[in-house]
Order: sequence, then C-alpha cells, then structure tokens
Amino acid sequence: MRVSFRLAAVAAYSIFLIFNSPALTQPRPYSTEFEVKAAFLYNFAKFIEWPSQAFPGGEPAFTICVIGDPFEGALDRAVQGEVLDGRPLTVRHITSVEGVRRCQMIYIAASETQLSVLTAAANAPILTVGETEDFINEGGMIRFTKTAGRIRFQINPDAADRASLKVSSRLLRLADIVHPRQRPGGAR
Repeated sequence: MRVSFRLAAVAAYSIFLIFNSPALTQPRPYSTEFEVKAAFLYNFAKFIEWPSQAFPGGEPAFTICVIGDPFEGALDRAVQGEVLDGRPLTVRHITSVEGVRRCQMIYIAASETQLSVLTAAANAPILTVGETEDFINEGGMIRFTKTAGRIRFQINPDAADRASLKVSSRLLRLADIVHPRQRPGGAR
C-alpha cells in the first residue's frame, strides 16, 4: 500500500512538472511573415522542374538569389543542408543584375527595383518571385500576397512557360492563377 502511495505521489508530481514546464506555459513564438515566405521559396524549388540549361557549365548547386534581404537569415536557415535533385541549395545575396544568370530562383524584395532584374532574367530558366502589386504585370512568375493575415501566392504560368520551367500541378492547385493585364494597344 505504501509503495502504491509513493508511485501515485511520484506520478502526480511528474504530471505537475510536465504541465507547468516553461516550454508549455510560455507562449510559443509565431513564425514571422518572412519565415513563412522562406519556407515557401524552399518548397517552390521542389515543385518546379528546371531544364538542364538552368545549370550552366554543370553548376553543382541550386542557387536562390535574393535582391534586398528582408529574411533576416530565415531563408539561409530554411535551405541549410538541403539538397534538390542531388544539388545542394545555396542562398546568394546579390545587389545588381550582373549575377542574375547564375541563379535558378530570384526573390526580389518589395523595397528593390524589379524591372531591370525581370528584364535580365526574361526568358531564362530562372524562377522570379516578388510581392509588389505590379510584379506579375512586369513579367514576374510568382507573387506573394497577404489575405486575411495569411500569406498566399499567385502564379503566372505563361511567364514560367516562356522560361521553360514546368510548374507542378500540385503547386498550381495551391496558387491563384493570374495573367498579366493587357496594356492599351495589346502590348504586355
């Protein structure tokens, strides 16, 4: 009887410690907006097929380039140690359009000028991702949006096709499919 009382007391004390643990009573930090976007970028890479010419000279790495960096290291952490089709994922921070052609994916921060980057990447097998209102109309492929506090994304499949990128139907099902608006005179 004494042994069962001790066991009950130890069990009760253990339960008390578990439920009063600081890890359970402290509020868990929510993912920041850019941690969520970093995870999206990593997953975009997994659901798009790049042609062989996307890796010039047998480039061994899959490179995600960032112009303007709101991620505060979240993107670097998201891809650290990850491999895609036998290629290690790397993040490169670039400041000009000169290095664009060595990227497989480019994220253009809202604070940056995007038109010159999109022009430099035009028709090359480079996935372009941004978030400004006119990103798709300027030729971008994936645009982040925020609706009711949730991060969503739009895909312009025509721009991806022109760049010889094959977007998985699974990714397309999750996206809002958009096409650039026609400008007066029929030009895009």
